[in-house]
Amino acid sequence: MEGKEIGIFRIILLMLWWSAGNCMTFNSTVAQDGTGNFTTITDAINAAPSQSATLFFIHVKAGTYNENVIVPNNKTNICLVGDGMGITIISSNKSGSSVAGTATLGVYGKGFTGMKMTIRNTAGAGAGQSAALTSAAFHGFASYYQCRFEGFQDTIFAQVGAQFFRECEVYGTIDFISGDGQAIFQNSVVYARTPVPGQEVTIIAAGLDGITTNPGLILQNCRITPAPDFNKSAVKSYLGRPWKNQGRGVVMSSFIDDFIDPQGWLQKPDVANTYFAEYNNRGPGSNTTGRVNWSKVIDKTEASKFTVRNFLQGDKWIPEIIPYYLDLNDDEDSV
Repeated sequence: MEGKEIGIFRIILLMLWWSAGNCMTFNSTVAQDGTGNFTTITDAINAAPSQSATLFFIHVKAGTYNENVIVPNNKTNICLVGDGMGITIISSNKSGSSVAGTATLGVYGKGFTGMKMTIRNTAGAGAGQSAALTSAAFHGFASYYQCRFEGFQDTIFAQVGAQFFRECEVYGTIDFISGDGQAIFQNSVVYARTPVPGQEVTIIAAGLDGITTNPGLILQNCRITPAPDFNKSAVKSYLGRPWKNQGRGVVMSSFIDDFIDPQGWLQKPDVANTYFAEYNNRGPGSNTTGRVNWSKVIDKTEASKFTVRNFLQGDKWIPEIIPYYLDLNDDEDSV
């Protein structure tokens, strides 16, 4: 089965799996009203088996959980399943000089899956670095499906390892999809929020840490657009910028709204050997004639290097319960 057919097959599997949800046995349940095994997500994760070889399902019922949740590296194959974006919410307001340490949800155990929930950092636009998610499965991988990530600066920090995001929403201001790891965002919506006066919006901030092989941050078949309260006339906005030497960012087969500056990318002067590229995008912000001269417009052969198949080898580890397509699938409708 190839590309689009695999995506359709996985969607059917997911629908069947989710429709049978009431019959499914979760390994444990978190509920604030005491109807579960635990009242906090942290307690449920701590009680989960260490070094699990199979997915361990934790149902997190509706509610706002004011926690900084850590999935340590010995808690492998944890699967957190909420009741939906905006219904199951994990929230905190940490900020500081270490991005990773500010995260509302910090994932270090490989094989993690997060589904159907909101992860939120409420520190605010003026707080500096304040991640909603740090995804850092060293020499491992993590998946996120139908999750909303709300923050301002550094909303998602793909610190190390491989990450896959499908049908997610990401809100932020500065470098709000950042990191040294590998990440593909597929069929997701990226919302720019208003920063403090004098700041610019930068979406992708990519670097290289020497740990993750072949790093890069990829937006595939996504929608890049302002949040409802965004004042595009008052803020300069860019697809991203190089964060460190050898940073790589690619936007492909995506809809780009009209708030993106014609330059496309913002240069950081003290970095080198960077790779920032666009392929087959659409929308009023996708015109590449005014782009900075160090970015690239690539062809289909080059773009195919940044797919789930070739970039993440995701067919070997993305769980069956998450739909995806392996290749470019340029005939897919943009979200």
